[in-house]
Amino acid sequence: MIYVTGDTHGKLHREKLDATEWPEGQTLTRDDYVVVCGDFGGVFGPAERDEEILGWWESQPWTTLFVDGNHENHDALDAMSAEERFGAPVHVIPGHPHVIHLMRGHMYDLPVNATETVSVLAMGGARSTDRAWRVEGESWWAREMPSDEEYDRCTACLEERSWRVDYVLTHELPADLRMHALDWRSYAELASGAGPLSNYLQWVYDTLDKDALRMWYAGHYHVDKMVDKKVRVLFNDVVALEHTSGWV
Repeated sequence: MIYVTGDTHGKLHREKLDATEWPEGQTLTRDDYVVVCGDFGGVFGPAERDEEILGWWESQPWTTLFVDGNHENHDALDAMSAEERFGAPVHVIPGHPHVIHLMRGHMYDLPVNATETVSVLAMGGARSTDRAWRVEGESWWAREMPSDEEYDRCTACLEERSWRVDYVLTHELPADLRMHALDWRSYAELASGAGPLSNYLQWVYDTLDKDALRMWYAGHYHVDKMVDKKVRVLFNDVVALEHTSGWV
């Protein structure tokens, strides 16, 4: 089984996966996956803080996957050696073999059981709206936004599969869907205009084969909400990847 949830920010918003809140998680095995849609926060620093957080994830019965958000130490992620899993490069977090970063712009074939896989496009990143209160290189990193190479790689992966993919996992939303997720009181800067990543994701969303797409999951907005027929923003909800209902 594969489950997806929203931002965890280290341990700040991790309680949704505690045994008391989500007892189903304790029935999983290493062959099951929990995916965090960005702002995972386990690679952030300092090292002692990260080790405590990553140790908790490694101690869980499942295997953890995450796309990166804006609140990650992107320099540290970039410095890790990549290895191939699920048909594409990943970062296996050193010392924590069951915590895995799904890298931007890659297509993965994730097993849902012993005989079946689903195709998953990962495209992390987002722009921090709180840079004024952070320090570059210490609490926010310029690599929070994708590079041209990552955009090109994402496009090439989609073209290779004729724009057919089962699931898309991002942190940011396509530009036209952001307003459906925004809390205007808390996200005034986000509401002020879309950026290059959300504009790119909108182009991807418009170009995808919608008949093939089962669901697009995103984080970032700290809400649990369907924002389009096949696009769902997650924060506290933990949902099975096969889940496609809930549109009203």
